[in-house]
Amino acid sequence: MKVGIDCRELRPYITGIGRILLEFLREARRKTKHFDFILFGNQFTDFSSFPDVFEDYRKVILREKLTLWWDQIQLKNAIKKNNIDVFFSPYYKIPLLTKTKTILSIFDVTYLLVEPYRSSFGNKFYIKNFIQLASRKAKRIITSSHSTKSDLLENLHLPEEKIEVVYLGVNPKFQAIVEKNERDAVKKKYEIPKKYLLYVGNFLPHKNLKNLVAAYNLLPENIKDEYSLVLGGGGPKISSRGGEQSGLSDLQSIITSGNILDEDLPALYSGAELFVFPSLYEGFGLPPLEAMACGCPVISSNTSSMPEVLGDAALFFNPNHIGEMSLAIRKILEDEHLRNSFRQKGHERAKLFTSEKMAERMLAIFESVIQ
Repeated sequence: MKVGIDCRELRPYITGIGRILLEFLREARRKTKHFDFILFGNQFTDFSSFPDVFEDYRKVILREKLTLWWDQIQLKNAIKKNNIDVFFSPYYKIPLLTKTKTILSIFDVTYLLVEPYRSSFGNKFYIKNFIQLASRKAKRIITSSHSTKSDLLENLHLPEEKIEVVYLGVNPKFQAIVEKNERDAVKKKYEIPKKYLLYVGNFLPHKNLKNLVAAYNLLPENIKDEYSLVLGGGGPKISSRGGEQSGLSDLQSIITSGNILDEDLPALYSGAELFVFPSLYEGFGLPPLEAMACGCPVISSNTSSMPEVLGDAALFFNPNHIGEMSLAIRKILEDEHLRNSFRQKGHERAKLFTSEKMAERMLAIFESVIQ
């Protein structure tokens, strides 16, 4: 059976959806011989950075000038031309006129629930209506947590019988780096001069970095002298002078690393004293689990899917309460026993979420649609 997949999220600096695709396709080639996967991309799709994963897959590159035309016409024609039996989209967009069976993913509904996105006319009407149209056509809808499934049912009234929850998986490469020289080399590479607290992700408003910066600045001076706050990701490196443009007003004692190379992440997580995840909304949230797998204690917002995913292995705080976030940071840093307790709990928690389990669930869903 031929399975087509929209792989445009595979970029040089990989996105959350790109990482999910990468982990699924890495495992799928080992798990099944039943499916012939055909990967659709555009001129920006980067298959070359992961040759060990993609070299055996067939790729179809369709030049994209107008996204809507690519989504609805070019892709529809390519699906027909390649005799695709099932088409999988890692987002809510599918070619509505295709006669091929389709599966779509809705990993979160941030843009419909969280300000400032939900006030946008396009989000309220275009995205909402398009999701509902695509969901009516799709045979299955994959989401990444029961929390997000509840949001889909409550806010979009999608058919419950189509929705499948598939927990995302942590790549086995995320494990504690015990060699100090390796951790120090990554610290030097990203210009981190002392012990540090870490955030990894993008810098969009729902990631709540303004409140994280404010919470850090509330810490006693002796803690700020001892620990830097490292904001990893978010695009190009931001200088302290660029702080106003980024929305992060006080970057004097804060390090913004810019995009982090994938191979550097395990050492960066392993070297951190604490991982902080202040997001207002997450459909799943992989970075805290990656940090846990590397032996880094985690504190996290108590919203959306985070309690479901992290369980009792993280210390939670209200992301809208700056003082509470700051107190959680201080509590972990000042209590070595508590820090080690969360380090151990987190390491065990991360073991529950594997790429292998994720791939097995997704392949089973593909099979159920084909039958």
